[in-house]
Amino acid sequence: MRKSKFLYILVPFVMAFAVLFSALLDVAQKNESNQLRADALLARLQKTEKELNSLRSTVAQTNLIRYRDSVFRKREPEFANIVDVVYHKSRQYGVDPDLVISMIQVESDFRPNAVSNAGAYGLMQINYAVWKDELSINSKRLFEIAYNIDLGVRILKHYLQVARGDVMRALHLYNNGYLFNNEAYKHKVTRSLYY
Repeated sequence: MRKSKFLYILVPFVMAFAVLFSALLDVAQKNESNQLRADALLARLQKTEKELNSLRSTVAQTNLIRYRDSVFRKREPEFANIVDVVYHKSRQYGVDPDLVISMIQVESDFRPNAVSNAGAYGLMQINYAVWKDELSINSKRLFEIAYNIDLGVRILKHYLQVARGDVMRALHLYNNGYLFNNEAYKHKVTRSLYY
């Protein structure tokens, strides 16, 4: 009898212990799973913090650039307009804006009303007599900044195509056409402050 009483007491105790052990195993597994989730969340948080710091740095740089641009535009509004037009027209025609701005520096020194002895006009020194029919040039608009740059970039693009992308040859053609042989121009452009 004693054995059965002992078993009677022992069996529920073992069962309770098994249930408790199983519950503890569940808790341990859940804790391990939760720890893995917590580690993954911590790693994501650290990555997000790095990205946020990078974005903060970018915002600070952007604010500085905006401020510089604002001051620059107030001091040199016409030059700022030329730079804007050069950028947009260069992108429109697939031409390097640094090349175009360098050409303008050499051609006219950024003077929209420049006129050469050879009959070239405006910022990019458009030769009206040569291009008037091919580009349907409106002579009354040659000194307009956007119009003149548009014409000049189109002419440059034409010469880049003729020269099969050879910038030096295209510059030579832009300045000389097919008639003259002035080698200095292309070197002035490529040694410009802006190129």
